[in-house]
Amino acid sequence: MSARPLTRRSRLLATATLVVAAGTSALAPATAFADTPAPSATAAASDTPAPSTAQPLTATLEPAAGQAPLTRGGVGATLTMTVTNNSDQERPFHPAVTVTPVGAAPTGWNWIDFSAKAISAPATYGLTSFNGSNFSGHVVPENRMSHVPFTVPARTTYSWAVSFTLRAALPADDTAVKVALVNDLGNSTAVEPVTLPVASPTGALVQKFTNNLGTVSYKKPFETDLDLTNNGAAIGAAINPTLRFSDGSRPISAVLKLEVSQGGAWVTVPGSDNVWKLPPVTGGLGKGASHRYQVRLSLTGYTGQWSGVSGSLSLDPDTDQGPVDTILKASVTLDGNGAPSISPSASPSTATAKPSPTATTAAPTTSTTRPSPTATTRTPDAQVVPAAANTPSAPAAANTTAPAGTNLAATGAGNSGALFGAGAALVLLGAGAVLYAKRRRTASQG
Repeated sequence: MSARPLTRRSRLLATATLVVAAGTSALAPATAFADTPAPSATAAASDTPAPSTAQPLTATLEPAAGQAPLTRGGVGATLTMTVTNNSDQERPFHPAVTVTPVGAAPTGWNWIDFSAKAISAPATYGLTSFNGSNFSGHVVPENRMSHVPFTVPARTTYSWAVSFTLRAALPADDTAVKVALVNDLGNSTAVEPVTLPVASPTGALVQKFTNNLGTVSYKKPFETDLDLTNNGAAIGAAINPTLRFSDGSRPISAVLKLEVSQGGAWVTVPGSDNVWKLPPVTGGLGKGASHRYQVRLSLTGYTGQWSGVSGSLSLDPDTDQGPVDTILKASVTLDGNGAPSISPSASPSTATAKPSPTATTAAPTTSTTRPSPTATTRTPDAQVVPAAANTPSAPAAANTTAPAGTNLAATGAGNSGALFGAGAALVLLGAGAVLYAKRRRTASQG
């Protein structure tokens, strides 16, 4: 056997061994990781970017540029809230803006106002909720329940304007507030809180009743303490507050009396139309200071026809030392059972002369003279009639023209001279006619 065939056979065996070895190496990854999907051709390409680590939703909460310090009852804040859906499918978003005072915790809910509106988002409204002193302003779709979230489409950004103002009830020790965004459907939208300073350039008066709900009936008054607090800068001058009972724009027939406790005794506060000027706070009020009035409201009677009344007891919002935050009022119901009917005081500014139904034949007078405040007569039908109008000695101006439908026989003596002259003229005219007729008859007979 020659050496050439042996050489050719050795070369073919080596080539086959190399091919098998290469094929085994190429198939090893697929054989060793049979449970792992094979990478796509694009993923295997050397220029493919790394997988994205972006969250499905990202959000921001930014205050307006040049935001001034907040003030109680004055400068507020408007922030822009945005959310971006970075995914390829729609995502729910249920945001709330929390505002936390830095300092003393408020004792009620009346220290903040909140609102929200859409910039580039579905129609929106804001809801407020409180958990103790913690405040949350929820941003929800309009005409939906508060738990309903927004649905953010894929690859879409929504934005809103959220606004709040601080009221005078924010404690005087609070010098700032922290504003944060919360999404209770995920933490991917968490952002760092924004701290906004709070200034106190002026006084900030607020009222509060210790007993803010009750009933006043005859011989059973309503008692409460009224606290006037200054949460702003110190006020060094006297404060003169006014207290009133009101039922909106409707007149009230109830006659009320207000008393304040002074030196352990109840002292009546003068007033009219259920409005009373309280004793002044003579020394003013320092920052964070309060003045307490102990007040008692009583029902003494009513005028006209009684009707059940539910109203509010509150300070007037304006004083000589700035406004008073009066959002917290005392709701009081008036019970007129057993209360007496009281005649209204007759004065030129309040008494109105109403004719009695039985005096329909009385002629009107053009006199501008007002009846005496004490000269009033109360008729059985509870109408006030000036006594001077039916008194013969009362002066009256001449009225030569009787109104249509007036009975001249019942006009009284106020125009007797004119009637006498007219009667005399008629008598003379009649006598002349008789004389003329007699002369003609004598002439014809002659």
